[in-house]
Amino acid sequence: MRKPAIHDSFWNAIKGIIWILKSERNFQIEVFALLANLFLIVYLKVSAVDAAIILMMCSAVLSLEILNTCVEKLCDVIQPKFDARIKIIKDVAAGAVLLMAISSLFVGILIYSKYLF
Repeated sequence: MRKPAIHDSFWNAIKGIIWILKSERNFQIEVFALLANLFLIVYLKVSAVDAAIILMMCSAVLSLEILNTCVEKLCDVIQPKFDARIKIIKDVAAGAVLLMAISSLFVGILIYSKYLF
């Protein structure tokens, strides 16, 4: 099988991001959080290093949400009916997103506190 042209690969990735943005509520909420952070970075004049850390945390949460959605969709294809084993897989994948979101919240508190107080 021949590899697609590089521009086709990028376009496919963009279509995937557009799909998840349209379809997944949690991803939409996390994108809103990213936009809020971008506003705060500009408004509070956050340093480049602190901004990079915040943006990396936001990217990590969004990336894990994408992977979580992939796991859920794949599990639904493999086993459309309820299966306790599939539930564990889905719960663990969702737990990874939750753990990263909580971590990013703490990082945000640590960074923004020095600009707010």
